[in-house]
Amino acid sequence: MGQPLHHDAFSQPSGLIAGDDLKRAALDYSGLMRVRVEREQGGLLSVFDGWFARVVSRLTEFDPTRSWEDSVREHAARSPHDDLQWDLHRLRLFLDRWRQGRFVEFAVREKSSVHYHARFGNEFGADVLLTCQGAPALMRWRDQPLMKNVFDFAMYPALIAEVRPRTVFEIGSGSGASAAWFADHMSFAGIDGRVHSVDRVKPRLQHPRVVFGQGDCNSPEGLFDPDLLASEPHPWLVVEDAHVNVAAVLEHMHRFLSAGDYVVVEDSDIKREILRRFTGAHPGAYLVDTRFTDNFGRNATCAADSIFIRTDSATAGR
Repeated sequence: MGQPLHHDAFSQPSGLIAGDDLKRAALDYSGLMRVRVEREQGGLLSVFDGWFARVVSRLTEFDPTRSWEDSVREHAARSPHDDLQWDLHRLRLFLDRWRQGRFVEFAVREKSSVHYHARFGNEFGADVLLTCQGAPALMRWRDQPLMKNVFDFAMYPALIAEVRPRTVFEIGSGSGASAAWFADHMSFAGIDGRVHSVDRVKPRLQHPRVVFGQGDCNSPEGLFDPDLLASEPHPWLVVEDAHVNVAAVLEHMHRFLSAGDYVVVEDSDIKREILRRFTGAHPGAYLVDTRFTDNFGRNATCAADSIFIRTDSATAGR
């Protein structure tokens, strides 16, 4: 069934949930899962729900006085072709991040990334990312190439439907397809709002809910009119997808953001030092929303650890 996430996957990684904590977390999540399945899914198990239930059921058959890790290690020695060791490792990874809660400090996410792919901090590494934008051709929107990956193709509509942004600021228009895509999904969700998208070259694409503009990230204060930033309704969704002068761009937009706004920094695997400095300069003000980074597995998104909710003093510690 499964393969190790990395060469040391079945060792005893320091800090990963284990022992009685693991058992308690598994039982706690099982209870919540049963309620969700009955109330929200009409009693139907997802593939993940079914897998989780089967694995926990097998693990609870072992000697209750021993840790699941020890029991499974001995079982693997007797039955080397059984995938239970892989299942246990996957279970530990999931429950370790689940117990952290939905909103997590960037530094905490960085610390726990030691259990995952070294560069991307996800469960599947570069092999899936290589093709998830489409191979050999990109996905399209309004007959334009849309440079989003298949995970973000599902993630962004869910984020828009839940957060219900009144305004989207996109930094890096490209062909304009993603701005149109954001605007269409705002319309699908019944949101009365607009998208403002800027790039050094203004796209030719036109959309009734999108205002395309020209700007240079090397002069962040000129990307959007200050009066616009002071007047557009919140909540906002700010998407950084230009990859130029990112630190200064984030600091500039920070001045105008309010609690409940979202900031998504795309292709963040090459921007991690910038994110360390930015979140470190604003402690507690930006928390990673793991509902969106991890819905399809840890960091199954181009915005690894970088889908942030802007908090205030009341929300920073939740």
